[in-house]
Amino acid sequence: MKQKTLPIALLAVVAIALSGCSALAPAGGEQPSRTMNVTGTGTVELSPDIAYANIGVRSQSPDISVALKENSAAAEAIIQRLMDLGIENKDIQTRNFNVYPQQEQRPGPEGEFEETQIFVVENTVSITLRDLESLGEALSAAIQEGANTIHGVSFDVEDRESAIAEARRQAIQDAESQAQDLAEAAGISLGPIHSISINQDGGPIPVERSVAMEAPQGGGAVPISGGQLTIRVTANLTYAIE
Repeated sequence: MKQKTLPIALLAVVAIALSGCSALAPAGGEQPSRTMNVTGTGTVELSPDIAYANIGVRSQSPDISVALKENSAAAEAIIQRLMDLGIENKDIQTRNFNVYPQQEQRPGPEGEFEETQIFVVENTVSITLRDLESLGEALSAAIQEGANTIHGVSFDVEDRESAIAEARRQAIQDAESQAQDLAEAAGISLGPIHSISINQDGGPIPVERSVAMEAPQGGGAVPISGGQLTIRVTANLTYAIE
């Protein structure tokens, strides 16, 4: 009876696979390193010193040239009025400019509804105000000059980096203090820090308001409150345990 033999190439593949498995096997007797993880928090509260707003003009007419002319005149008047109030040209930027047809139904001479095409022109400028006390006056002035949409009002601080650095320092100190207290309570000694991760939150404060309005007759300023801005940082520290 003949004994079957494997081809030489197949034997070589099997030998290589077995040698690879033995090389990857973990060395026995090693103990996993012991670590302790703590999370600290740092919080800084600030009064906003800068505001952003989107101011728009929406015009419509069956004649596209009329709609465009009316919109352009209102937009120019708004920008000029804002600059007269002390807002610099660099802080006024066109955000959106749209022109599109729209179908409308209007009552006909005999009571039936007729479909009419009109043209809509929208022009939105984004403004940055560095004097918060003038925000209400600026919005009211824009409305008086023809603005009929105001949205995206938000507040922030111009120098965020120093506030973030302070919150980060507080967070790390808080985590270190917790680690020392826990180590003392557990009767262990802390080794070096293996890793640090930082997370930050606290963006601009939005004012959830989208306004479509006519020019105020009384001339009063729009009431706006900036509130408080909170910057919060968390620090996650992993210590080795000796």
